[in-house]
Amino acid sequence: MEPAVKLLIVDDDEVDRMIIKRSLRTAKVEASITNAALGIEALEALEEQTFDFIFIDFMLPDMNGLELLQQIREKGITTPVQIVTSQGDERIAVEAIKTGASDYLPKTLLTPEGISQSIRSAIRLHRIEQERLQTQEQLIGTQKQLETVINGAPIILWAANEDGIITMARGKGLHLIGKVESQSVGSSIYEIYGAYPNFLTCVRRSIQGNQAKCTININEVWFDCLFLPLKDVHGKPSGVIGVAYDITERIQIEEELKKAKDEALSMARVKEQFLANMSHEIRTPMNGILGLSEVLAKTPMDEHQREYLQGIHTSANNLMVIINDLLDFSKIEAGKITFEIIPFDLKQLIKQLLDVLEIRAKERKNSLKLLIDQDIPAMVEGDPFRLSQILNNLLGNAIKFTEGGSVRLNVEVIGQEEDELQLEFTVKDTGIGIPEEKLQTIFEKFTQGSNDTTRKFGGTGLGLSIAKELVEAQGGHISVESKMNVGSTFRFVLPFRKVTGKPDQYARPAQLSTYSPQLLRHARVLLAEDNAVNQMLVTKVLRDHEVEVTVVNNGREALDLLSQETFDLILMDMQMPELDGYEAMQYIREHLSACREIPIIALTAHASEGEFKKCLSSGANSYISKPFKAEELLQEISKLLQAGRKEEETDHSSSPAEKVRIDLSYLENFANGNVEFMRDILQLFIEQTPHLVQELTRAVSLSKWTETRTLTHKIKPSIALVGIQELEELNNTIEQSALNRTNTEQIPALVQQMVLLVNRSIQQLKQELASLQGKLV
Repeated sequence: MEPAVKLLIVDDDEVDRMIIKRSLRTAKVEASITNAALGIEALEALEEQTFDFIFIDFMLPDMNGLELLQQIREKGITTPVQIVTSQGDERIAVEAIKTGASDYLPKTLLTPEGISQSIRSAIRLHRIEQERLQTQEQLIGTQKQLETVINGAPIILWAANEDGIITMARGKGLHLIGKVESQSVGSSIYEIYGAYPNFLTCVRRSIQGNQAKCTININEVWFDCLFLPLKDVHGKPSGVIGVAYDITERIQIEEELKKAKDEALSMARVKEQFLANMSHEIRTPMNGILGLSEVLAKTPMDEHQREYLQGIHTSANNLMVIINDLLDFSKIEAGKITFEIIPFDLKQLIKQLLDVLEIRAKERKNSLKLLIDQDIPAMVEGDPFRLSQILNNLLGNAIKFTEGGSVRLNVEVIGQEEDELQLEFTVKDTGIGIPEEKLQTIFEKFTQGSNDTTRKFGGTGLGLSIAKELVEAQGGHISVESKMNVGSTFRFVLPFRKVTGKPDQYARPAQLSTYSPQLLRHARVLLAEDNAVNQMLVTKVLRDHEVEVTVVNNGREALDLLSQETFDLILMDMQMPELDGYEAMQYIREHLSACREIPIIALTAHASEGEFKKCLSSGANSYISKPFKAEELLQEISKLLQAGRKEEETDHSSSPAEKVRIDLSYLENFANGNVEFMRDILQLFIEQTPHLVQELTRAVSLSKWTETRTLTHKIKPSIALVGIQELEELNNTIEQSALNRTNTEQIPALVQQMVLLVNRSIQQLKQELASLQGKLV
C-alpha cells in the first residue's frame, strides 16, 4: 500500500476544493490534504512543512496562480505544481509551464482519472528532475573561473557546513562590510549574522537542501544573496555555499526613481483633486443661478428686466464653457479621455453643428459657409462627439475673433485605402489673425494669440490645446497658418472608416424630450440637499407640477425620514454634511428593505465618468449633473416613475415563464445523483454569492478592474454549476470588459442587473433547496 500523498490545495472556492477531494476519494488516492484560500497562506504552509504535490487555482484573491508559483520556485521549493483554471487559455498554459508548473488542467477536466494520473506522473518526474539537478550541481564551474569572479567583482563568496560553521569567506565585497578574507572561518554563521533573520532563514533552507534568495542591508551596503545547498556523495545535505553581490547603487537609483514617481503622483493627485473640488464648488451655485434664471424667465417682466436676465444667463453659460474646458484638460492630462467608435452621418453632424453656430455668426455679422467633398460616403465610423467638440472649438474661435467677415469650413477626402479614409477639415476665417511669434505656441495650454485677447474676448486658452490633444489621440494631426489682420486657417486630418448602409440603419432611438404631467401629479418625492438655493430651485420646479416635495438637509435626516414615511422617488445630492449621498444610498439598498426598490436620482456636481460610475455603484438608478435644466429633471423623474409603474404591473401579472431560467441538469450529472452533494452546492451558492456580488459592486465603484476580474472569475464556477445561463453571460461580459479595459463605463449598470438577477435566482434556488431537503428526509 502506497503511503498517503501530502497535498496542498490553494483555492479560495469551497466548491473547487470539494470537487478535488471528491475526485481523490473516487480515484482511491490516499492523501493528507492541507487547504489554503490565499497565496500568502500557502507560502506560510510551505514554510512549516513539505508537500508531495500542490494544486493552485489560477485566480486567487491576493495574487494569481503564476505569481504564487514564481514565489514558490524562488524560495527553492521544487514540489510539483499543477495550475488549475476555469479558462482553457493556451497562453496561460504556456506561461505556467515556463514558470515551473508540472501540469496545467482546466476545471472541466478535474476528473478522478485526470487528477490521479497528474499526481503520480508529476511526482515521478519530480524525483527524476531532482536526481538530474543533483548531478548537475556536481559539475559547477572551474577553480580558475571562480577565482576571476571573486577577485574582479564586488561579491562575497562563502560556505558553511551542516552545523552552520563557516568554512570559507572570500571576495572583494568583504571590505565593504568591514571584514577581511578568512576572518570568519571557523565561526558560527548564526552568531555573526544573528541580526539578519531573513538571511539565516535562507541559510537553514539551503542546509535542508533547497536553493534560496534574499536581499539584505549590512552596514548600509545592500547585497543580493544566492544560497545553494551542498550535498555529499550520498546526496544528503552537507552544508551551504552562498554568493552575495553588492547592489547598493541599484537600490539608490530605484529609491530616487520611486521618490520622483511618488512626488509626481502626489502632484497629479493634488491637481486632480483641486480641479474636481473646483468643479463641484462652482457647479453647485451655478445650478442655482441657471435654474432660477430659467424659472424667473417664465414670470412677467419688462423689457429691461428681461435684458438683464438674459445677460445673467449668457454670463453663466460662458462660465460653464470655461469649467468644461478645464475638466477636459484634466482628463487629457490624466490619460482618461475616451473615444467611442460608432457609425454616424458625417454630413448631417456638420449641418446640425453649423445650424447652431449660425446664430452666433450672425450676432458678429459674419457669413458662415460650408464646402464638403462629394466623395465623402453617407456613413463613416469614428467618434462623432469628439469631432463635434473639435469643430465647435475651431469654428467657435473663428467666429469669436472675426467681425463683419466670413468663416468657411471645407471637408475633403485626401486619402483612401480600401475602407480607410483620411479626411481633412479646414477652418478659414478673415479675423484678427495670430502674431507670427505666437504660431509656435498657439496649441500650448493656457496660451492665446496676444496679451489682451483674454481681456477682450475671454476664454481659458485651453480650447486649441484640447483640440490638438483630441486630434492626435485619434491618430491625426493639426496645423495653423495666419497673418495679422488678414485671418487664420486651421487644418486637421483624422482617419475614419467607410461604412456601408443607410443612415437610418444606424440612427439611435429618439429620446423622449417631454415629461408626463400625469405621472408627476401628486408623486411623493424626497429631496436630500444641503444647499438652500438648490432646495428652493428644485422645490419650485416640482411644486409647479403638483409634485409633493419633502426636503431634508443631509443623508442622516433622509434615512430617519425613510424609516417613518414612504416616497415614490428620492433626489439625493452627493456632497452633504454628516452623511453624504453615497453612504446614504448604500445604506438604503443594503439595510432598508422597505425602501430597497425606491428609484434614486443622484444629483452630482462632479461631471466625470468616474463620478457617474460611483453614483450607480452606490445604488442610484440614474444621475443628473449640475447645473441641470428643469425639463431635464422632470423628464428623468417621469422616466423612473414610469419604469416603476411598469414593474408593478409586471409583478401583478407575473407568470412562471417570467422566472429566472435555472437548469440543474449539469449539477445532477456532476453529482452523479448524490442529493446531499447537490444540496451543499446550492447552499454554498445561496450563502456566498450575494457577498461576492456586493464585493464586486464595491470594486466596480472604485474602478478596480483587476479586482473586478478576480471576483467575476471567482463567481463563475458556482454560476456554471447551478446552470443560470443569463447570469453566466452577464458575469462573462463584466469579466471580459474588466480584463480588456473596454466599455468599462457600462460595467456599473451591468453589475446592477447582476444584483437583481442574483436576488431573484436565490429565491428560486431556496425552493429547489427545500425540495432536495425533502428528498433527504
